[in-house]
Amino acid sequence: MAIHRKSSRGRLVLAIVLIAASLVSAFIFSSLANQKTSMIVSTNFLLPGHQIIESDLTRIQVSLGEVADNYVSDTSQIVGSFTKVRIEARELISKSAISSQSDAISLSSVPLSIRSADAPDGLIPGASVDIYWVQDDTNADMQLIPELVVVGAHVLAITKSGSNFGSEVGLTVAVSSEDVLLLLGATSQGRVVLVSSHG
Repeated sequence: MAIHRKSSRGRLVLAIVLIAASLVSAFIFSSLANQKTSMIVSTNFLLPGHQIIESDLTRIQVSLGEVADNYVSDTSQIVGSFTKVRIEARELISKSAISSQSDAISLSSVPLSIRSADAPDGLIPGASVDIYWVQDDTNADMQLIPELVVVGAHVLAITKSGSNFGSEVGLTVAVSSEDVLLLLGATSQGRVVLVSSHG
């Protein structure tokens, strides 16, 4: 009887030890999985060819695990470098998205004044739009088909917006330097229409 009691107690102690060990190991694994790393994100959208300054960057805590090495964790690593692709606001900055030299596409800022009806609702700085040329004179003898002028232009600023349907909106858009003359030509011989570009 004494031997049976000792055996039962031994199994009980062993079971308690195993449960405690499993709880401790689960806690350790959970802590490691949720370990956060300090990483760098952009404070605003950055266009290709933009030279990064310190105010473009801020620091957040995120859980990235093994992929953390693919992203920038120190501002000193990228201040003064150039973006190779568009970087969205609050986006982690991939090391492959920056370059020490300005080898990205050269962009130019172009002011536009368009009818409010020719811009999509909810247009905000940072939006990507396609720009089409549309024949202005609808009573002309020959009706021309609208043409795509610029793909993937970026809205930098909206300077004014009228409240009436027929009022105008002042915009500044960033386009490839090679497309500037084409865009200006389109505005001088008709009107341009902005279409929201997604993806």
